[in-house]
Amino acid sequence: METPVPYVVVHHGGIAHYCHDQKSCSAIVRSYQNYHIDDRGWFDIGYSFVIGEDGNAYEGRGWDKVGAHAPGYNSQSIGICVIGDFSDVLPNEAALDTLNKLIEYGISLGKISENYHVVGHRQINCLFGIQFSIVRPNIISRAQWGAKSPKIPISNLATDPPPYVVIHHSATDSCTMQAICQARARSFQNYHMNDKDWSDIGYNFLVGEDGNVYEGRGWGKHGAHSTPYNSRSIGICLIGNFVGHEPNAAAIKATQSLIAYGVSIGKIQENYTLLGHRQITSTSCPGDSLYRLIQSWSNWSPNV
Repeated sequence: METPVPYVVVHHGGIAHYCHDQKSCSAIVRSYQNYHIDDRGWFDIGYSFVIGEDGNAYEGRGWDKVGAHAPGYNSQSIGICVIGDFSDVLPNEAALDTLNKLIEYGISLGKISENYHVVGHRQINCLFGIQFSIVRPNIISRAQWGAKSPKIPISNLATDPPPYVVIHHSATDSCTMQAICQARARSFQNYHMNDKDWSDIGYNFLVGEDGNVYEGRGWGKHGAHSTPYNSRSIGICLIGNFVGHEPNAAAIKATQSLIAYGVSIGKIQENYTLLGHRQITSTSCPGDSLYRLIQSWSNWSPNV
């Protein structure tokens, strides 16, 4: 198989067999292989990799072999199956974290394209397989962080899904604990509403160095962060001052996961353009170090 592949196809086992230790997960992977070889007539297990809720990834056909998991995509994808039935619930955090890390590892090895697309198995006409949000970060809702109601209802984006993602920093102290990050979010909202006289906090989302995402105006809502892009972008603010250093790994991962999640649920265009705030207006935001960092991310463009 020619690598790097442009697709990652995600499956679930489709039956309510779960595992939380290596011995049990190994037994289930063997049962998948037996079924694929003995009942389906395939020469091996169909998936490239299998993931258990023990947090381990189990090698199937591996990185370089054509799979037997998604007709039409087998020769141009890595097929990953999460053990269990996830029709109504998400896999546990251990499985989701391993899924993300496996994809990241595949990119680092040159086996998966940096501009890969995640495809849920049900998107290519299979009988079962939930299109669960594999990259969904932990999003703290407005109610959870104690947001005030907007002064007036926030209008919807003029272009939805939007074609732009704009990255900011708060230029304040950072936070590595949820309670502190929540306090920061409340202070930003107070400043925007009281001092700026805006209707609500300006950003669509905020990200803390605790690894959490904090809901601002949320998906589909007109922001107040980057005129004249507010009606056609998602504005994400990383909490901290990133002039002289980059955000920590938890914040970077949460930001990238949020963007990927937005694409996967149709809230950001697949071919979106990533921009730093300074590309739109005269400002040092999002800080020199963060700006250099995002230039290495997928979809960043020097053109506005």
